[in-house]
Amino acid sequence: MNVELQPIDSLSRETLTDLIYSIFPEPHSHWEIQEEIEESYKDMVERISAIAWKGDKPIGAIICVDRGDVQIDHIGVLPNHQRMGVGRMLLRHAVDNAEESIISRIPKDNQAIIELMEEEGFEQVDEENNHYIYRYKRTE
Repeated sequence: MNVELQPIDSLSRETLTDLIYSIFPEPHSHWEIQEEIEESYKDMVERISAIAWKGDKPIGAIICVDRGDVQIDHIGVLPNHQRMGVGRMLLRHAVDNAEESIISRIPKDNQAIIELMEEEGFEQVDEENNHYIYRYKRTE
């Protein structure tokens, strides 16, 4: 599979909203996703956020924000491209380009992303409601 990661600005906000909505259609409305994306852009850490492209089609994204801690706001891959290493590429991009630790809130019922996070060195540090909190601790 020929997938290339490009900067987050390689995609318009409108198309990014459409991509994220295609990845996570439930339980959010398109409008809610658009509001979340606009909120993410206010605090986005562009050097560690990226779009995964297969040819001329965006197939995944990682959006990281700085809200006191660097956080993964969204990470996802279109359903027909999942389980092919694209999510891992996106996560490694963030880890490799971050200058600090990264945290992420993971839904407790998303076993695939929990396994990916743990395989890539993230550790569960807390939990709240329906989410686990994972942290990748930068060591140097």
